[in-house]
This record gives sequence, structure tokens and C-alpha cells, in this order.
Amino acid sequence: MSSRSAIRIAATVLLAVSATACRNPQREAMRELEKRGVEVSGASLLAAVQDGNTDVARLLLQAQVYSGQRDATGHSPLHLAIDRGFSAIAWELIENGADLAATTPSGVTPVSLSVAKGETAMTDRLLDAGAPPEGLTPDGDKVLPWAIRNGRLAFVRRLMEGGADPHQKDAAGNPLLHVAIEAGRRDLMAELLALGADAAAVNAVHESSLVAALRKDWRDLAGPLVKAGSDPNLPDRSGRTPLETAIDSRDLGLAKTLAAVGARPLGGSWGDALWKAYDRRELDACRLLLSLGVSPESRNTRGRRPLEAALADDRVDFLHLFLCYGADGRPLYYEACRRKRDYHAALIAAHGGQPRTLPAPFLDTPLGLAIREGDSRTAARLLDRGARPDQPVAEGQSPLHLAIVLQRARIVKELLKRGIDPNTPLSSKVSDSFLQVVRGGTLRWLLKNDTNVTPIMLAADSGCTDTARALLAAGARSSVWTKRNRMWPLNIAARKSDVKMMRVLLGKDPVVEQRRIIVDLSDQCAVIYDSSGLELFKTSISTGRKGYATPTGTFAITNKYRTWTSTLYDASMPCFQRFSCGDFGFHQGNVPGYPASHGCIRVPAGNAQKLFALTELGDRVEIQP
Repeated sequence: MSSRSAIRIAATVLLAVSATACRNPQREAMRELEKRGVEVSGASLLAAVQDGNTDVARLLLQAQVYSGQRDATGHSPLHLAIDRGFSAIAWELIENGADLAATTPSGVTPVSLSVAKGETAMTDRLLDAGAPPEGLTPDGDKVLPWAIRNGRLAFVRRLMEGGADPHQKDAAGNPLLHVAIEAGRRDLMAELLALGADAAAVNAVHESSLVAALRKDWRDLAGPLVKAGSDPNLPDRSGRTPLETAIDSRDLGLAKTLAAVGARPLGGSWGDALWKAYDRRELDACRLLLSLGVSPESRNTRGRRPLEAALADDRVDFLHLFLCYGADGRPLYYEACRRKRDYHAALIAAHGGQPRTLPAPFLDTPLGLAIREGDSRTAARLLDRGARPDQPVAEGQSPLHLAIVLQRARIVKELLKRGIDPNTPLSSKVSDSFLQVVRGGTLRWLLKNDTNVTPIMLAADSGCTDTARALLAAGARSSVWTKRNRMWPLNIAARKSDVKMMRVLLGKDPVVEQRRIIVDLSDQCAVIYDSSGLELFKTSISTGRKGYATPTGTFAITNKYRTWTSTLYDASMPCFQRFSCGDFGFHQGNVPGYPASHGCIRVPAGNAQKLFALTELGDRVEIQP
């Protein structure tokens, strides 16, 4: 090939490439529309959608006309396309930036319309494109309650996964679970709970979801609903709690189920419920309550025991019942003889005069009482005389667990001295009485909703560093986490901003500090001081810019990573030092001389490495305004 031919070919290729690069899709669409005599306007787009003319609609969108034009009824092109089943046009509108949150005058959104039309693919496309999962259906109902009421599980799941509020209520004021219950949609209950529907919300007449489910006789849902947050003690519209109804109807199975999930008689007193049943001479109700663990020694307002009342009233049936459930008949033997009621005396004697053992929380031990009173001397004396250090106390847990949550460090040490395992697991069923003595809300939540809570976690929540140090010295494992939420002891201390406890868990003295770091947000500098207050190192920094303010307060360095990549911003963060198990800390980065970060504290490259080398886990960091 001659050089002249090669030049001609190259020029031709260059012209073709230039022509392609200069193409303007918008201009081409406008030319085509002009050829067809179509006005380039939002009104034309609306007309094309109304006519189902996909080709013209695509050209108008390519020409970038306004896609929010409304018809006489207030419907946008996207509403019309969905309503009339023009999927191709709807997809073009979505791809070209149509308003996905647009509502009609009656509150219908593209998503709510798509759901009402049963358009699964369209709903998925809208939600994937960022459309809000809300709005009213054409018949005026909120879209999520509508989907629940009509049994549209796929739409329910997709809407909630797309961010629909699980706490919302329908137009009548009924939460989502109540909507499903009243509609008889039992098949949706488990899915709604898994998707985060609010089990604690009450309906328009202030009934719990548990009450509503039991009205449908869905008693197997009692446990899951209460576990998810439904209050088992809220009354129904007639003022009766589920447990009262079960007791009055002699439904032992349901009563046991309710009691197991935390139901209590109206007023909260099991003893009052027993006395009420006795006063009515309801033997079956008394037997049911006693079988649930109510103490037969429950005294009334005059200090009288049920057994004493049964003897005085000459009710052998109740006398026998109370004795069978462990009432102490020995103090009444003389009274039975004095009244010349030989059959009463014989009955008491037949029971050996020995009360039967009752389950917690009615049993207590002297050691448990000493722990509650904080009497370490008596506790030590009891242990020396043979008190079992592992026998559960009234709260249903071991003496070690009770001593930890009540901050009885000396008693904890006494128990550990006698060989109690510092990793003794808690009883799987945590009683309300034990939860009441736990200090922090985080730990109470974990005890109710998680497993593998350990003694060192109890200590981390209690704030008593002496207890934590004693446990660690005895071999408590701090590198464990709860099974479901993967909470470490260090996380619990961090949640409470307890720097001293975090230091203990990281192997440091809670009081004696080798160094501390002061971060001054105003001066944009950080300074390390030694234990005597002398400055060891100072560096310029860059903290959180507007909208990403760096938190102030006192923190501890809980993690150090020579190399780290941000899980939030996918950015390299060398020499990262995390504060109090949080999402910010020191790291190497650009320091322009003013706040510029997303909340972390940037340190110049050389200084970041030196700062990393000078600090240790557990060091206190004070961030000042």
C-alpha cells in the first residue's frame, strides 16, 4: 500500500470517530420529533403516555422535556404509565429521572399505585431506584397496611426491606401486627416480626398485639410476640389482662404460657390473686396459681396466711391444697388440736409438718440476703460455715451474679476465693427481679434478648472496677461476646462511656495513667501529656467539618491498627486508633489547617506514626470544644 493510500484511510477513520463523538442524542431526538410534528414539551410527553406511544415518549424523554406535567386529575406521566400498564414507558420515565415521590391529590404515589395494581416487577424497580415505600392506594388505604390486609406477602416484604416504617399505623390507628391479626393473616405474623414490625404498639383501643392474637386463639404466638416487645400485662378493652382471663377460664396451659413470658395478675401481686381466688372459694383457680409458683405463704393485708384462713374456715379441701404446695403446717398443729379438729391435725401431721421446696423467686438464702444488704462479714461467715456458694438466690441467679450487679466487690472476692468459676454462666431464664437490680439498659436488653452473657459483662455494666479486676485476676475471659448481638464486655463499658472500666478490661490501672491525650477542636491540635502533666508530643490535626462534627467528651483508645480501611467510606486510614469502640478516632490523613474530616481526627503522616507509637490501648482521650 502506498503512503498516499494510508493517509486517505487514516483521514477517513478520523472523520468517522469525530462524527461519533459529536453526536448529541438530545438534538437528534428534537430533530426526529420536529419531523414527526411533535411539540417538544411536557404536555406532549403527557399525551404520549396517555396514548401509550412508547416511541414518542422515549424521544421526548431523550429530548429532556419536563416529566412532571400533570393531567386534569393531578396524575403525572409516571402515575399514568403504571395505572394503564405501560411498563416500557414507566421504565423509561424512571430511567430518565421522573419524580418517584410524586403524589396525586389523593396521596397516591408511584409505589402505592404499583402495589395496588399487583405489579411486582414495577414495584421492585421503583424501590431499587429510590422511590419512597409509602403513599395511599387508590381506595385511600396506606400501602403497607393494605398489602398486609390483602395478604400480599411479597409486597409486604419488599416494602419493609425498602425502608417502610415498621412502626406505622393504618388510617384507624392500628399498627401493622394488629392489621394482620384483625384480617386473620396469621401467615404474615412471623414475617412481620422478622421484618421489624412493632410488637409493642397498641391498637386504637389500647390493646396489645398479644390480646388481639389470643382473641383469635393464636396462643402459640404468645411467646414470640412478648419476646418481640408486646406487653403481656396490658388489659383488653374490658379491663382484663390475658392472665386473668386464662385463670378465670381455668385454662392452665395458657396461664402457664403467659406466666412464662412475664404476665402478672392485675395489680402485679400474685399473692393478691391467690387471696382473691380463695375468697371466692375457687379451688381450681387456687390450684392453677399455686402450680404457676405462687407462694402458699402469701399473706393478706392483715398478715394472715392462706393456710390459717382455711383452718379457721374449716375448708379441708383448701387446707390440703395449700399443704400439698408446701405451706408450713407446723405452727397450726397446736391450733388444730385446740379446736378439736382431729382431721385437720391428722392432715397436717400426714404432711410431716415440712413445707415443700418452692421454686425461685420465693426461695431465698441467708447468703442472698447478706449480699443484698452488702454485709461482707456475714457473707464470709456463712461461707465458712458451709453455705453453698453456688446455690441460686431469690433472683434465680448464683450469688456471684447477684454480688456483681450489686457492686459487692468484697463478697465477689470471697466467692472467688472459694473456687467459684469467674466464667459461671447465667441461668438461661432471667427473672424480672434480677433485671430490676441490673444498672444499665443495654445489659438488661441483652439479658432479655441475647445469650452468653458472662460475669465480666455484668461487671462491665456495674461500673465497679474492683469487681472487674477481681474477676480478671481469677481468670474471667474478656474476649467473649454475646451469641446474637456479638457484644463484648468492652462494648458494654463503651456504651456507658466508662473509661475506667475500659482501661481495666484492656489491662490498665483504672486510676493511674501513664499518659493522656488532649484534643482541642478550637485550636485543631492534639497534645500527649505524661503522668506528671509534662507535654510529650504535640501535633496539628483536622477534625470533623460542618455536618460531621467530632464528638466531645472523654474516651479510651480501644483498638489500634497500623493499616485500616474505613468500612464507612472505603478509604485508607493508616495508623488508625479507635475511640471507645466507636466509629471514629485518630488516623493519618490530610491536615489542611481547618476541620475537614468526616468526624475522625486526622494527623499528618509523620506525626501520625509517632502518635501511634507513643500511645497504648486504654489511654484516655479528652476531646474539648
